[in-house]
Amino acid sequence: MKVVLDTNCFISCIGKRSPFRNVFDEFLKENYTLCLSTEILFEYEEIFLIKWGNEVTENLLSRLVRAKNIELSTVYFSFNMIYNDADDNKFADLYLSSNADFIVSNDTKLLALNKSDFPEFKVIKLQEFSELLAKLNGL
Repeated sequence: MKVVLDTNCFISCIGKRSPFRNVFDEFLKENYTLCLSTEILFEYEEIFLIKWGNEVTENLLSRLVRAKNIELSTVYFSFNMIYNDADDNKFADLYLSSNADFIVSNDTKLLALNKSDFPEFKVIKLQEFSELLAKLNGL
């Protein structure tokens, strides 16, 4: 299963006490592939630095880029599917270019992509993805 993970959702699943911690744990167990682009990695880095500082950011990013279950894609075309927040287009474009199964996001602008007839999108909330992973792993 290939997934594009919105930055806020990624942050929400990292904490040990997070109700969505299984999302991060299942990534560490290599139970799904995380699709990334350079642009999304830069955004992760920017937000991680603000929230956790240099050391934690370096550790997280190092873990990400060395993981066997990441797919680093180059996005060659921007579909500009999100008009009211152009910065979120990087997630939609990566979803299309990497042929991912889901975008995981709680952002209403990204969730609205589900209404697109062409290209088709499958955007699910973090809670739904967490529950899906739990079901797949018999939890």
